[in-house]
Amino acid sequence: MISESGGTYNVTPFDPSAFQGQAEGAAFVGPGRVLLVYAAKFLCGRLPEHDPNVEAPVGPGSYTTAINVHNPNHRTVRITKKAVLLFPGSRKPEQPREPWRPEPPVEPIELGPDYGVEIDCRDIREVLLSGVPLLAPAFIKGWVVLECEAPLDVDVVYTAQGLGGGFSLMTERVHPTKVGPG
Repeated sequence: MISESGGTYNVTPFDPSAFQGQAEGAAFVGPGRVLLVYAAKFLCGRLPEHDPNVEAPVGPGSYTTAINVHNPNHRTVRITKKAVLLFPGSRKPEQPREPWRPEPPVEPIELGPDYGVEIDCRDIREVLLSGVPLLAPAFIKGWVVLECEAPLDVDVVYTAQGLGGGFSLMTERVHPTKVGPG
């Protein structure tokens, strides 16, 4: 057995009687399954004018998000999708904010080599958040969370249009967080 104490490694033989005279053996075991977790921010819907004395989650306007997922691997990968809702369309900006639990993961999707899929505001409302009544165009925001054991290309396209006009578009690459066992 190998243990560490104060920066020093101590090696202790196994109990010889446990092996009844047979030779000892050891093997190093890897850390187990590592998931790559991609959390892509989403903003969807229309936030109307509100009380100027109350700070809203974003400025008044219309927002859309499209999350593009590409499998760069030479094999099919399995991806689990879920959503974490931070601001539901039913809440006014001045109401208290409480943490939200993620919705249960949606059935995993299989994405073939060099295939891609897009998750947009309609998918977020109708599939990932199907247990919460979130009719368009009510404003919602949160994260779409993708879990996979292989690396993915995940890019997000955000568009926003002010109520008085003006338009903006932004893209962002989402980098994974490695999550180990336990």
